[in-house]
Parts: sequence; structure tokens; C-alpha cells
Amino acid sequence: MIRYHTTGVIMCQIVMSLGIINTSCGHTGRPTDGYSEYYIPIASLPVEGKVYTYRNLSDTTAAPEVWRHHKIGEGRMESINYDFNGVEVQRQYDRQVVDGVVTDSLILLFTDSTGLRGRTAVKVISPYRFPFQPGDTSKVWLTQFEWKQPGDSLKVVLQRRRRWDGDTTWMYHGKTLPAVRFTTDDTLETEEVGWTTSHWKGIEIYAKGIGLVYYKRRVSNDLVLEFAME
Repeated sequence: MIRYHTTGVIMCQIVMSLGIINTSCGHTGRPTDGYSEYYIPIASLPVEGKVYTYRNLSDTTAAPEVWRHHKIGEGRMESINYDFNGVEVQRQYDRQVVDGVVTDSLILLFTDSTGLRGRTAVKVISPYRFPFQPGDTSKVWLTQFEWKQPGDSLKVVLQRRRRWDGDTTWMYHGKTLPAVRFTTDDTLETEEVGWTTSHWKGIEIYAKGIGLVYYKRRVSNDLVLEFAME
């Protein structure tokens, strides 16, 4: 069994970075110029950064998912994730390349049992985050992270395989936006004495001019993550 009491919080942080389609979505034609405009618009981010807030659809009483994105160079972005107290829990560094977006590095931030702040550097094995030309539904784009769980000897490996699943639309603040949908296949492996593996599937929707606007992942019968941008 996956040890959610030790891996759950950090795993949920990474699941966001590293859904069921509702009635606001409908299929359209694929854009001829690719999907570069469907990721976060790094070039136009303001100096102070831009906050993306996602409401929790699985638990409407829960705090939202909050990220602040900063441009840190040409085609480069720092993304900071905050917990419900406004404390940083994750920093991710992405870079735009010719055919998509890759993750250069990822840092997990935590508070230990003594109240001291700590950090864990995640090893990026496969960096592919978002393709501009994803091909057909048979092509796979792999993200893979590995890290040691803070405070114990648990090793964690997370793989996400993205596949293009068609063009769609997304209703946002009364406007219908062109969007693209990806399916995701995730594998979470943990190792202490022996290896334990868990698999789950999900959906992501990216809207033109915004980036990620919706995702859902059924990690287990007891843990469903579903968020939509406010």
C-alpha cells in the first residue's frame, strides 16, 4: 500500500506540476500553428508575477491551490506553490524550447518536526512538461521525478505520461476559449524495504492565452484531485 501518511502531502504538490470533462467543453479543429499559446504566457508575465488560483472541485470546503508564476529570463519561468497558510511548499523552474516546455529543476519545501524549514531537491529524470506539437494520440510525452522523502529513507519515483486527446473549448469568466485536452497516465513508486507501485489516470485542459485551467486525477478510491481555475 502507498504510504499516504508520509508521501501524500508532497505527492499532491507534485501532482499539480508535474479531469472529467464537463459540459463547458466541446471539440474544435486543431490549430495549425501548434499549442505554444496554450501554455502560460511566459513572455507577458508582469514583473511582480501572476497568481493562478484553482478551486477544489472534489472538496468545496478545502483551500484552493495557489501558484505564482514569475518570468526569470527569456523563455524561463519560476513557479511557486503555496499552502493554505501562504507558506511556500514547492518551487519549479521551467524553460521554453523549440518544441515545448521542459522542467529544469524542482524543489520541495517543508517544515520539520522541530519547526525548522527544509528543502529537498528533486531529480528530474525526464523533463518534458508540455508539447507544442504533440502529434497524435499514440505519442507519449514523459515527465519523471525522483526524490528522497524528507525525514525518512523512503525513495519516491513519479512518472507522468501525457497524450494529446483532442482540441476542445473552455468557458472562463463568460468567454469561450480554444483549449486542448491531454490524458495522463501516472505511476508512483516508493521504495524502502521493497518497491510499491500505484497507477492512476487523469485529464488536463489548457486554454489558449492562460495555460492549465482544469485537471482531475483519481489517485485511489479515497483520493481524487480535481481543480479548476478561478
